[in-house]
Amino acid sequence: MRTSPLTAAFDRGPAKYFHGRKQILRDFNGLVTRAIQAKSGTIFLIQGAPGAGKSALLHECAEQAKSAKWKIADIYFGALFNPSELRKPLGLKNLKIEGGSAHLGVAGIAQAEISAERSPQTVQTLLQEGKVPLLLTLDEAQTLGMKNEFPPDQARNIVSVLNAIHNGKLGRPVILLAAGLGMTVESFRSFGISRFSKRCLVELGALGKEAERAVLHDWLTKEGDAKGDPTAWIDAIARETHG
Repeated sequence: MRTSPLTAAFDRGPAKYFHGRKQILRDFNGLVTRAIQAKSGTIFLIQGAPGAGKSALLHECAEQAKSAKWKIADIYFGALFNPSELRKPLGLKNLKIEGGSAHLGVAGIAQAEISAERSPQTVQTLLQEGKVPLLLTLDEAQTLGMKNEFPPDQARNIVSVLNAIHNGKLGRPVILLAAGLGMTVESFRSFGISRFSKRCLVELGALGKEAERAVLHDWLTKEGDAKGDPTAWIDAIARETHG
């Protein structure tokens, strides 16, 4: 029986056996702490080649923020200009317009009625309204540079939102944690983000030798149930994996 080819990227997302990247995690944790103290935020960008471990690192950073009581919202590019696409990851229901009023609700909270005369919500006002620290995670962030991914008239809104986040102008701690391919920094520059703080732009390279061997050890002993000393196997595989 012929089976259909697998097209999904099953190696994306959290790493089953995560090791290394300690300095990057320390830098991100420091940013999380400073953002709370200053009630501010910025953009933290991880970029690198396919398979470098960007998505896994993004997940580990998000787990750090979560343990510090941050709200985590996994967003797609559209959430930077479309309020409806941002409401769902924030846990908000879409507005239902009925006559001259709109009904607004959040899961587990009673609905509230607001006047339709009120200015419509924007991405920026949605980000400003919360009180708890907010981490937005955006994977495959190189799509920012694909101009056909958004309506041309939304470019100004994207510039405004990204600059408000990057310069900490939302009145609350908000960090955009983005991961993408090596040209992602240029995509941000096309929207006016010309400079990143030294510790907020990560050029992700190969794992260090110690971390590489720790991953292989876990894979062999936990996944493969290898018995005895796996050093010879680790040596052989490490020669081919290049970190």
